Parts: sequence; C-alpha cells; structure tokens
Amino acid sequence: MLGFACICKSLKENGKFRTVTLKTYLGLKEDDRLKRLRSIAVDNLFNCRKILDWCAENQILLYRFSSDLIPLATYLNQWQWWEDPDILNYCNRIKEAAVSKSVRISMHPDQFCVLNSEKPQVVESSIGILVHHNRFSNLIGNETLVLHVGSAAGGKPTAIERFERAFCMLDNDIQRKIVLENDDKTFTTSDVLKLCQRLHIPMVLDVHHHVCNPCEEKLEALIPGILDTWQGRKPKLHLSSGKSRPNDRSHGDFIRFEDYSRAYGLVGDTFDMMLEAKEKDLAVLDIMAQIKFNQD
Repeated sequence: MLGFACICKSLKENGKFRTVTLKTYLGLKEDDRLKRLRSIAVDNLFNCRKILDWCAENQILLYRFSSDLIPLATYLNQWQWWEDPDILNYCNRIKEAAVSKSVRISMHPDQFCVLNSEKPQVVESSIGILVHHNRFSNLIGNETLVLHVGSAAGGKPTAIERFERAFCMLDNDIQRKIVLENDDKTFTTSDVLKLCQRLHIPMVLDVHHHVCNPCEEKLEALIPGILDTWQGRKPKLHLSSGKSRPNDRSHGDFIRFEDYSRAYGLVGDTFDMMLEAKEKDLAVLDIMAQIKFNQD
C-alpha cells in the first residue's frame, strides 16, 4: 500500500491547508480572533475529507495528516476547539471516511516536538504538542503518532535515557500511539530498533534516512526485528529519494524507481510505504504508473 503526506496537489485549492501566525492573530481585533481560527480550522478539515475521498478513488490507502490543521492549537488556551460543534462534525466526517474507505491514517508532530531535550521547558512544550495531537487523533480515529528520538546533546546513550524518562511521563493513551523513526543525522536504524524493543513500541523504517545515516548492521538483518515491533499489525516504511544524490538529506520532487524497487525488494508487500516527496500525491501516481508499466 502506497501513500503520501499532507498536501494533495491533484486537488489544487481543496488539497491545501491554511494557517495563521501568532503575530497576525494578535494583530486582529479581539472579536475577529476566534472567527479567524474557526474559519481556518473548518476549511482545513473540509479539505481533509476531500483528500480522503480522492485517495480512495485513486487506490491510495495511506495518508498522513498535517500537524497544523487547528491553527495555534498548542499556543492558545482561549478556544476549546475540541468542544466546538462544527469541528466535531468535521472530525466525525473524517473518521467515517477513513474507516469506510479503509484509508490508513497517521500524524507526525513537527520538529518542535523534542521529548528528550535537555531543557525542561522544551520537554514540557513537547508533551503539550503530543497532548494536542492525541486529542485530535482520538476525534478522527488515528492510532499512529510518528516521532524521532530527538536531541543528541550529551551523547547518544544519555540522550536515549532522556527519551525513555520523558516517554514514561506521557499518558498511556499517547504512549500506545507513538511510533519511532530512525533519522538522517544521529539515531540510526539499529539505535531506534533497540529503543523500540525496550519500550515495546513500533518502529517506522525510513530507508532514505538509513542511506544518509547507516549503521554497522545490514538493513536486511534488521527487517525481522522491525517487523516484530508491530506485534501483528502491518508495519510502515518511509521512502524518499535524495534531491541531488542518494545520500542528499533533502527530499527530491519524485521517487526514483530504482529506490522504490530496492525498498520493495527488501520488504515486498509486508510493509506499507509512505512516499515522502515534494510532489506529494503526484509522486505516488508516478510510481504507480511505473509499477503498472513494468508489470505489463
């Protein structure tokens, strides 16, 4: 199963999301602030439903939601958006669509979520980000929050210990949704797999990150362990192509077919594949067309 994240370019305006900066929000008249937030949130959720419909129509049954659908949700406490009838209505529609159309959904909190930071205020803020994502996830039926281990300050062993401590501070409902991913600079596939095995949580394998930040073990030897972390659920794999060369950390516009073929050769249909390319859904359609061409 192939999928993509956030924006759907095929839908043009209905495939995009709006936001508002804190500076712009504070510059509005007080009476207009809530109206702006609600308007943006409702438009974003409406487009989410449109994207899920499009995904189902095009046999793309893996989709990752944007983290910014509810603007300023982790900065402001004035609006309890999760009690707003319009927001609840649209979240319900999203949940119904994902279930009825069998689209596997997920979320990936942004780079500001650093659970293992050395700074207590950053850890506190990161927990707040996860509380928000968990609240939204429960409304739309999402069970997967993908995270990186985070900061390497103080060395990897110390940083991993900080992650474990912070993880144990989380609510059980958040803990059971968390899935860890290897990154392209510090925490290798092997590092993350060992941590996932200790914490009994799933691991998402990012193949391109492994190319950029390899470990001593061969990837083929690690696949069975990664598979086991999912405890019977179908695992997920992230796939991208380097923009200018294989180990370029920047993602390319599309996925090179040789990169897809290599990843498929590793896992076959055992894993679902999230394609992380700048051209989003167009990159998925391109790979699907190349698969069909090579099968004919």
